Amino acid sequence: MAGKFELKKGKTGKFSFNLKSGNGQVVFTSQTYDNKRSATAGINSVKKNAVKEGAYDRKSSTKKQPYFVIKATNGQVIGKSQMYANAVSMEKGIKSVMKNAPEAATTDLTVEAPKAKAAPKKKAAAKKAPAKKKAPAKKAAAKKAPAKKAAAKKSPAKKKAAAKKKARK
Repeated sequence: MAGKFELKKGKTGKFSFNLKSGNGQVVFTSQTYDNKRSATAGINSVKKNAVKEGAYDRKSSTKKQPYFVIKATNGQVIGKSQMYANAVSMEKGIKSVMKNAPEAATTDLTVEAPKAKAAPKKKAAAKKAPAKKKAPAKKAAAKKAPAKKAAAKKSPAKKKAAAKKKARK
């Protein structure tokens, strides 16, 4: 599996990227950038400079752990590696960047997932609401009709009582 760059946006709103090796391990982390365009330019700079042996500065942390930085053509540090247990491991990390970075694809983790699926559900619910309002009106009309039929189907005793009432009037 080939290496890849992952572009991300931090909690502060700044952008950075990691270069991951084929096994998914972070080999290189960039500096932070104020905007996405600059971070993308940083990725392109790593791709361009990764094959140049002179772009790598080998360093050692205060705890004597080796790591490296990659510098752009103008001498500016683009980013740094993870800390390594020893110099041999660091050299393997440099070789991994040299191998993976130039052709690595970029995964943009700053892009939000599309929310288009949620919108049709809301619209569908809105379309159902008017249909529900019309249905009770039809049922009300249907309820009135049986009431008239019920009056027409009076029992013979009720018919006689109704006739007596009319006669009294």
